[in-house]
Amino acid sequence: MAGYYTAKGETPGQWIGSGVAGIEGLDQGDEVTAEQMARLFGAGLHPLAPNQGDYPDGQLAGLSAQDLADVGQLGRPYKVYNAAEDVSEFRVLVARAFEEYNEARGLPGDYAISVSERARMRTEIATILFVNEFGREPADAREIAATIAKNSRPRTTAVAGFDLTFSP
Repeated sequence: MAGYYTAKGETPGQWIGSGVAGIEGLDQGDEVTAEQMARLFGAGLHPLAPNQGDYPDGQLAGLSAQDLADVGQLGRPYKVYNAAEDVSEFRVLVARAFEEYNEARGLPGDYAISVSERARMRTEIATILFVNEFGREPADAREIAATIAKNSRPRTTAVAGFDLTFSP
């Protein structure tokens, strides 16, 4: 990540905006360093948060890794989702249907299935989920497509931060 900001030809980033006033140790226009980016976007820490290695004289020698993280924490830690939290029922049912389809034909579970057959299975599963949710059959293909789209997206929406780059 930091390589992007320090690559030859890129103008070094600067800390700007009203939020800089609340970050002790940084001033408007200060250059953004790779270490600051790693702390802020990579770990959700204050960009100037201490690292154990920053204090060779042993000032922080008694602090645990959690204590060090607490010193520089900005708000809540970033949420880390496991795969089970991010997979919808629709995606699980589709994956099972694909495996069962292949196994019924004596093929490995992950064997390639034609596009038309995959679409048929997705539509069938989406129709079942639609009926379960709304208590009626879908009115048209648009409602099925919307159900497939809604249930195919990852369920998590966590964002570590935003980076704005302006170029003429």
